Amino acid sequence: MVQLQEPNDIVPTSPLSVNGLIQNYAPPAGVYDEFIAADGTPRAHTRGFLDSINGIGREEFARRWQQAQRTVQANDFAFGGYATPEDKLRPWELDAIPLMISAAEWDKVSAALTQRARLLNLVLQDLYGEQTLVKQGLLPPELLYAHPGFLRPYHGQLDPSRHMLHFYAADLARSPNGEWWILADRTEAPSGLGYALENRIVVSRMLPDIFHRCQVERLAPFFIAAQETLHGLAPQHTENPRVVLLSHGPTSLNYFEDSYLARYLEYTLVEGGDLAVRNDQVMLKTLGGLLPVDVILRRQNSSDCDPLELGSKSGLGIAGLRQSTRNGAVGVANALGSGLVESVAFMAFMPRLCQLLLGEKLLIPGVASWWCGQPDGLAHVLKNLDNLIIQPAFRNRGKDGPTREALAQMSSTELANTIKANPVQFAAQEKVARSTVPIWRRDLNPAYLALRSYLVTDGEKYTVMQGALARTSSALDPLELSVRKGEGSKDVWILADGPVDQVTLLEEPGRAITLRRSGAELPSRTADNFFWLGRQMERAEATARLLRSAASRLSGETRSTSDVEVPVLLRCLADQGQIEPGYAINKMRGQLPAIEYDLPTAVFDSSQPSCLRSILDEVYRLGAIVRDRISLDTWRIIHGIDEDFRPAEHGTTTLSDLLAMTDELIAKFSAFSGVIMESMTRTQAFHFLELGRRLERSLQIISLVKNCFIPMPEFPGPIFGTVLEVADSLMTYRARYLANRQLAAVLDLVLTDETNPRALAFQFVQLVEHVEQLPRDQTSPDYAAEQRLAMSLLHSVRLMDIQAIAEVHALGDHEPLERLTAEWESQLPKLAEAISHRYLVHAAPSHQLADISPQ
Repeated sequence: MVQLQEPNDIVPTSPLSVNGLIQNYAPPAGVYDEFIAADGTPRAHTRGFLDSINGIGREEFARRWQQAQRTVQANDFAFGGYATPEDKLRPWELDAIPLMISAAEWDKVSAALTQRARLLNLVLQDLYGEQTLVKQGLLPPELLYAHPGFLRPYHGQLDPSRHMLHFYAADLARSPNGEWWILADRTEAPSGLGYALENRIVVSRMLPDIFHRCQVERLAPFFIAAQETLHGLAPQHTENPRVVLLSHGPTSLNYFEDSYLARYLEYTLVEGGDLAVRNDQVMLKTLGGLLPVDVILRRQNSSDCDPLELGSKSGLGIAGLRQSTRNGAVGVANALGSGLVESVAFMAFMPRLCQLLLGEKLLIPGVASWWCGQPDGLAHVLKNLDNLIIQPAFRNRGKDGPTREALAQMSSTELANTIKANPVQFAAQEKVARSTVPIWRRDLNPAYLALRSYLVTDGEKYTVMQGALARTSSALDPLELSVRKGEGSKDVWILADGPVDQVTLLEEPGRAITLRRSGAELPSRTADNFFWLGRQMERAEATARLLRSAASRLSGETRSTSDVEVPVLLRCLADQGQIEPGYAINKMRGQLPAIEYDLPTAVFDSSQPSCLRSILDEVYRLGAIVRDRISLDTWRIIHGIDEDFRPAEHGTTTLSDLLAMTDELIAKFSAFSGVIMESMTRTQAFHFLELGRRLERSLQIISLVKNCFIPMPEFPGPIFGTVLEVADSLMTYRARYLANRQLAAVLDLVLTDETNPRALAFQFVQLVEHVEQLPRDQTSPDYAAEQRLAMSLLHSVRLMDIQAIAEVHALGDHEPLERLTAEWESQLPKLAEAISHRYLVHAAPSHQLADISPQ
């Protein structure tokens, strides 16, 4: 049991400390405060930090924190999943003031957590092995066999020498007398590591001098130990094993953290659909074929991991995974089935089990818990309902939130009836008045604190993270509920007694490495997401350019000269699904609301999947999915696009607003293109992104030409300028032809000029080049279907006699140009389909772009 000695934890009143940052801070009565003792003086281990903060001043501290918040917002670290484009992520709430814990106190906590991890591992090994604890009556049989987390196919199939619990986390809180209590065990796939790491990076960069002066222990040793543990799980102790991080996918609340960790640890982020089992070996599906996987760091629930043996219908798992682990062909952390003991019901038995299995008392007790499946526990719970927190006895990770909320809202009578109807399914815990900690809101205000601490083991020694994930909330709700409602977070500083070693996650210099260029290791699903990110990004830019041209002609001085151009632009917008199709028909336009008022509203109508706002939602979703494979600058551009293109918060969005917003949006699209072309390595991810962009830009060019020139307007002069403006080719045309606008020259620049990045021919050249870079059997003498289609598209535009087509078109013969556009519109989806069928795996819901899709 860890308890602070109050007399040694108090320092004399210091005017600098008390009258500076904490002068107005007042913790509530009856709780332990992490910064301030009962007499109002700062605790000893916080004084150095408080003096340093007071040294830089309140205003400078506030300025640094504002800058740090901008970094958090730009990086867009968030909590939540993307089940649909309508789902909104909750920004990660980080506080400016770190929580500080002395090294001496943390050593005691670490020893207690190590003891508990050892105990839980022994319990798991017994329950999936000999089941001595049940046979001797130390655990009720119902506790095991009524537990949905007990995976019966694994019973008796475990190697008793294998460690089950490689990663362990515990939720901690401090009671009013200063003692630490364990609120919950996390043994399935402990989450929060990525958030703890992000907190440390942000706060240490905000206060670099203070961070070093306070001698804060580093987090890197824990992650180094984690890498060593995972590498040690590889079969035959492979020197450089392939490790993958198995995520639930973008619908998971922890997907952003999964992506962040995969990037930091340099592991491939995968979903169940990216893996397959062949001859008992787990294989990663890539563009170049199947590659063996040595170790899986899983974030999925055990029950979702193998639909073959467990019958899961979630669609998340890998059929045959259990057979592979049983035969030792792949290492998995944590071992499948390890989530069994993280349920509340087990906490009631931990003190007795610790004495029996380890011959020791628990160094940190768990919060008092009762399982209603036992008569004594049921009687106590029913008698003390108003003083207890009722919870599901068996945790269903990520899925029992609604049940917890429903229980929290029941009256005592309703709770009693619900429990008595099925007592085995319920447990109760004593309410803990958690300690408080100051949070920064220009002044300091108290919030209730809980810690999640982490351990990793290689089977012999345990490494405790010298830090933790601190979570704060304004009310004493149960942790499971406060997380869902949106609680805050803090960095946790473990203050060393002496200088701290500089530790890095970089490879040791002596390790051998083979130089290579990235080839076909990209998972097919990731390639698919890059392909669609390119398509959606390009479609959004084309739509923004159309909207900008329309808004500029519907407002201001150009309004009187746009009678010819506006109908054409409206036809283009209607073809793209941005406005009601009736606006494209002269006779119907007058019966609809004025387009000047309807257009800004239609752009942000997210109920329409083709509107620009919906397209940008999809851009953001796809960018979030591939976040582990794009640069931070690229992600910040995508985040900026999503954040800035929003309707007015107050009042109505006007044409003027829309014009300004599309101007800024197009500038961000240009920044995206620049970063991609100048900074993205020419890997398969780049080729699929560019294939998506070039294919979609081709379709947009064709749509522009078709809607503006077929049929030929009676007065085409103004239309020429509109087409060149939307196609971003106006300056090039002026440089070549000055103000002399003719159809042949316009069509040449937009369709057949291979030197113009906005011309159709340029797109076809790029399609051929990128298709050539895709993995294929180099020994085959035949061209693949996608090669033939790309080459035929390029040949068709190269064989055009643009002058002759323009002359007959101007005379009213639209058939040659109409035939070509129809052919291109037919062939481009076939090319997309050929690429999709050959390389891409559609594990996620299918994508759709207007009426043309390769799905």
